[in-house]
Parts: sequence; C-alpha cells; structure tokens
Amino acid sequence: MLKFGRSQWSPSVSARPYLSVLVVGMVSGLWAGYLWPGRAIVFGQSPAVIIPFIGFAVALVLWWWLPGRTPARGWRLAFSGVLVLAWTANLVSFNVHNDAFTYGALLFVPIVAMINVKPPTESEGRSVLVALAWSVTVMLVSTRVAEAIGLLEVKSQPLGIIEFDKSYYWLPFNDLVGIDGRWPGPFGHNGYTAMVGAFLIVIAVVFWTRSSWIFLSVGILTLLVTSGRASAGAAAAGIVVYGMFVRSGSLARIPQSLRITTGAIVLVAGFAVLLSGRSGLTGRQKIWPAFWDLWLTSPLMGVGSSGISTSGGVTEQFGHAHSMYLDLLARNGIITFTFVLAALAIGVGITFVAARQGNPGPLALIAAYLVVALTEPRNDWLHPGTYVLMVVVAVFTAGASIQEDATSAARQETAIKVPKAGQ
Repeated sequence: MLKFGRSQWSPSVSARPYLSVLVVGMVSGLWAGYLWPGRAIVFGQSPAVIIPFIGFAVALVLWWWLPGRTPARGWRLAFSGVLVLAWTANLVSFNVHNDAFTYGALLFVPIVAMINVKPPTESEGRSVLVALAWSVTVMLVSTRVAEAIGLLEVKSQPLGIIEFDKSYYWLPFNDLVGIDGRWPGPFGHNGYTAMVGAFLIVIAVVFWTRSSWIFLSVGILTLLVTSGRASAGAAAAGIVVYGMFVRSGSLARIPQSLRITTGAIVLVAGFAVLLSGRSGLTGRQKIWPAFWDLWLTSPLMGVGSSGISTSGGVTEQFGHAHSMYLDLLARNGIITFTFVLAALAIGVGITFVAARQGNPGPLALIAAYLVVALTEPRNDWLHPGTYVLMVVVAVFTAGASIQEDATSAARQETAIKVPKAGQ
C-alpha cells in the first residue's frame, strides 16, 4: 500500500511534483480538446495545445529545483533512445506526407530527456501513476455531472451510430442516466473514454491505496456506459498478469506455475467471450484488410494521414485502422512501426524482470495497453500524450525497482562480508 507524506511531495526532494504536473498537464490537454474544440486563444493555438505547454513549463521549473540524481542507464536508457528514434522516424514521415501536427510534438524529446536525467524512484513512479488516476477520475465525474445538470452538452453523435450502439452493445444504465448510445465522455469518443476507465481499474488494483475503491467504482461505471469491450478485456488482462506475478496476499499462496497457466486460459477464454457478442469485430474484419492493402502501396514510409483521407473506400471512410499497430504501418510505414515496437519490446522486458522480482504493477499496465492497442489507441508516438507518458512512467518505475533491488542486494552482500568490530 502506498503512503504519502508532505516531504515526499517536496520538489526539492522528490520527482513526484514534476512528473505529476507533466502527466496531469497532458491529460488535461486531452480534456480541453473536448471542452473547447478548435478554440484558438493564444497565437492561434487551442487550449488542447496551450495547457500541455503550461504543464511542461511548470514541470521544468520543478525538475530544475530537484537536486541532481544518477541518470538512467542500461535498458532504461536504451528504451528512451529507441523512443527518440521512433519520434524522429515519425517526424520524418509526417513531413514527407505534409501532414499536420501540433507544437506539442516538440515536447517529446525534452520530456524523455528530463525523465532520464532525473528518473523517479519506484515509489515516486507508483505515486505519479496514482496521481494520473486521480486526475482522470475528476475529469470523468465532473464531465458527467456537468452534462447531467445541463452545464455541458454530451458530444453529438450521428443517429445511425446511436441506434447501432443500442442494438449491438450492452448498455444497462445509459437510458436511466439519459445517455443516448455509448457515452463519448470527456475525451470525445467512447473508445478513448473506455480506455481511460480500463487503466483506472488496473491502477486501482496493482497500486492499491485507500483511493482504489473510488478508482474501481468510476472505472467500472465508465466501462458500463461506454461498453468498451476491448477496454474491458485490457483491464482483465492487466489484472490477470498482475495475479500471475504478485507475491503478497492470498493469491501468492497459489503456485506461480498454476497461476500463469490459469491466467493464460482465462485471457484466451475472455477474448473469445468478448468477440462472440452481437457486435463481433464491429466492421474490423473489413477495416483491417483494407488498411493492410493500403500499407502495401507504400510500405517504407506509409501513406500518411493525407493519403488515408484521399484513399477512397473503407480506409477513407473510417480514417483510422482501429488498431494502433496496423495504423502505424499504414500511416507512417515500417520504419516508424519497427522503432515503436522495439521500444515497447524493451519496455516489456524491463517490466517483466521487475515482475519476476516482485513488482508486477508496471507489467500489468503495459499488458493492458498492448491489449487495447489491438483494436483502438490512436496515439501517434509523435506527441507525448497521456498513453505515451503512462507507458514511459511505468517502464521507469519498473527499472527503478530493479535497480533498487540490485542495490539492496549488493549492500546486504557487503554487510555479510565485512566483519564486525572486534572480530
């Protein structure tokens, strides 16, 4: 269980303040894009762009205030280096296709550098992820309350989409609370909002605090009103992965080999149940082959957003492959795809080692992201958005855990070897 004290949040002592401001600033920008869509306020930029920059500026001051630390090395440094290569390949692809991107993309490399120069400890990383959960919870609850009392309108959706949702998705509470179809939520799309609900559930379980019951309640309700099947599967995958490696509580009494076998069976059975519903793959059986064929027309650099928007047929109609992996291929090509997957593979390796050593929380979060990315995430790995930062913080939390375990073991070995005075 996490315990927080005043000194732990002092910017002169802890990385919590600067990292929390970074992650909350990014998710707040995503929320601002829903509250004030397209509204230019400063130099023609919308709040969705301005707010993350303000968050970065405040975080930079807090980061500067924090005394120097031992920079990240080894696999954490390799992870960050490949992330920067992925960003560079992405940027080249965007420029080749003359695709638009926001100034927020310029923050990616500085943020990665900040985290590497002054990385969080394990406890700091965990509490930053809890801070992210708190900010998301506030946004979900306040948005729904504002909609219910008439201060904010639910984002409009085509009538055909609403009727489809009512016919093919299980929405037990939406009529009762006055939501037509699946709830778009504070992030403008039921898929995005469902993903956030899934991550809330995973964070609640793997980093258990007194706030976890709040996160669980809000996360479960969010999944129910969005009917996010992939997100529900992602939440389940994260919890199952956590159960496979956890070393405390009643689950730890069960042999790990049995937990891993049972967990694998549960995951496969769960996906079968999710896909057997009336909505099936919701058109992805047509979308995925179409985007695959589109990628084959330009395998190295992809066709870009501009190419998708003029491609005709299914790809132009949907505008996104409804899979992070396939969309990266079609939009940005094999180079960007390879670097992103390489970074994720290194991240999985780091979090897996930490899980084997008794800290499975980061691996559970990464597993949830990888699962939901099969069908939905639309983060481009060019902008340091909410999901990107969540993955980065989870990987660095795991890396810190490994380092701290190694340091502790070395100290114990030294203490054993050094004879006591008088001996």
